[in-house]
Amino acid sequence: MPSTTSYNRGAVVLLPFPFSGQSAAKLRPAVVANPLHPSEDLIVVALSSVAGVLLPGECQIQFWREAGLLRPSFVKRALASVSASLVRRSLGHLHSTDLAKLEVALRTWLAL
Repeated sequence: MPSTTSYNRGAVVLLPFPFSGQSAAKLRPAVVANPLHPSEDLIVVALSSVAGVLLPGECQIQFWREAGLLRPSFVKRALASVSASLVRRSLGHLHSTDLAKLEVALRTWLAL
């Protein structure tokens, strides 16, 4: 059944994010990176509370509370295309400062 909810670019959602090997998924927050055109599928970027070694484009979310996150979080270089019906809950929206950092990250990762 198609999702009747639309998610704008920068929306922070909770969903089962697939592992890179596609063998399983982990329930985690992610940010919607779709362009402005509506779709039943979402392009999402993983968020994590574990910084580890930050790769190029990965960054800390400055306004994590305003985004509906429970703890300081980081944009991680993990992108996925998932059905909007997998979203368990909408958490919030990235602040414009953090959304600008996401835009830079996407351009870096995709060489745009």
